Amino acid sequence: MASVACVSLLSEAEFGCEHLATQLSQDGGAGDQFKTSFIKTHNSLSNRARSGDLPTTQNGLRTISFLKPRYMCLTCSDAFVNGDREAHTEKTGHQFYMESRCRTLFCQGCGDFVYDYGLERLRSSTPESTLKRLNTILLEFSPKAKTYLVTQKRRFSESSTDELYVRSNANKRPCAKQGVRGLFNLGQTCYLNVILQTLLHDPILNTYFLGNGHQSHDCTTSDCIGCAVAEAFAEFNSSEKAEGFAALSLLLASWRASSTLAGYQQQDAHEYYQFLVDKLHTSSDGHHENHEKGCPCFFHRTFYGKLRSSVTCDKCGNVTRTEDPMVDLSLDVQVQAKKRAMGGAGASSTPTLSGCLESFTSPEKLLAGVYNCSGCGGSAQKATKQLRIKKLPAILCMQLKRYEHTFSVSEKLEGKIDFPLSINMLPYTTNPKPGLDKSKYVYDLSSAVVHKGKLDAGHYYVYCRQGNEWILFNDDQVTPVTEAEVLNADAYLLFYSLRSLATSSSQ
Repeated sequence: MASVACVSLLSEAEFGCEHLATQLSQDGGAGDQFKTSFIKTHNSLSNRARSGDLPTTQNGLRTISFLKPRYMCLTCSDAFVNGDREAHTEKTGHQFYMESRCRTLFCQGCGDFVYDYGLERLRSSTPESTLKRLNTILLEFSPKAKTYLVTQKRRFSESSTDELYVRSNANKRPCAKQGVRGLFNLGQTCYLNVILQTLLHDPILNTYFLGNGHQSHDCTTSDCIGCAVAEAFAEFNSSEKAEGFAALSLLLASWRASSTLAGYQQQDAHEYYQFLVDKLHTSSDGHHENHEKGCPCFFHRTFYGKLRSSVTCDKCGNVTRTEDPMVDLSLDVQVQAKKRAMGGAGASSTPTLSGCLESFTSPEKLLAGVYNCSGCGGSAQKATKQLRIKKLPAILCMQLKRYEHTFSVSEKLEGKIDFPLSINMLPYTTNPKPGLDKSKYVYDLSSAVVHKGKLDAGHYYVYCRQGNEWILFNDDQVTPVTEAEVLNADAYLLFYSLRSLATSSSQ
């Protein structure tokens, strides 16, 4: 156990930031006036949370208006949101605000929240009755405030050993169980739950959203999908609770962004994944709407690859190439099933993911009249078409097309398709040379989404890798499983992550 002498070396700096140091060190009582304003604003927000910002009903769901952050100026007591806050500082020079949800101090000069030990001690000295009311309100409406409130329950003293312990461990709170939190089904929302669980368990996305990724406190976009996903990452990783939680903000933002998704009807998880990736892309700063220009945003580099289509004229050999962005690969399982039914190669074996990829990238004969060859003067010619992957994304989604739609009937193909825990994607790219380093193209399975039931009445659940273990997420039900159980699943969507991000898979 650390001694008092050792603990003192780990204590906080004298002030939260240089701007706060200047403010609190002013002569003439200005520093004391700032402290008075700090406590006054804190108590004012506490009363508002208790009396004014109560849960409301919207679209049949209970929402909480005060969870939307507002910033109250400590100088003039006016309240602002994001962009308005910055404009207020430029106009008045006031640069300190208190955020309405957790009453944390925001410095506009730093552009970030700041923690000042002296002000926190001042905050903790408010009457016990006030703290008790505040604890009750926030724990009812905001479970994420629990960690902060634990430090409020005990009054500090100047010589408290507990105080020294808290000071030295304030930024070292051990996490509770991670990766084992389910998501409540809010009414036919299993399609959303499986896709969100997939994102929540990806290390790349965790680094982004739990780091300096999407800045929700500065975002001015109404019903922003990026903010909703960032909130889900914060809730998933910051709470000490192991029980499930509801991704209500993401559901409401999705409904408002797409009339097709609005309501409680069943949705396709693959289509929702495409929708969510597109909305995350548009929520990032500096993104390009035209994917062909090579968007530099994080989500484009993470989710989007590039697919090349080559059409070769059978008569003159002229080759026409086009390249299109891809966010996933839709692999035709029907081709494999038909080959088995006709007694073709591998008829007695189970269809495989590699077989689907080979079918996807194999040359295909086009019927006469479909292709007009420029090398033959624009006349219609027979031709051969082939698809290859020009650029691989860091997160690769592959859909096993289990649904077949004809004029007379729509049906679902049941049955297992073998897929591996890791796969080398080099043979399916535009440059499958044997001398290339295969490690640049190796992907590891991160999650597998399963659909059970018929086309119009089914349910989704997902297997996700958590470290070296596999977890089954069936809405809010969470169950540890083995690798064998995962590999035996009738997967609909497979998500693979690039094993080595230090290498580039560009062709």
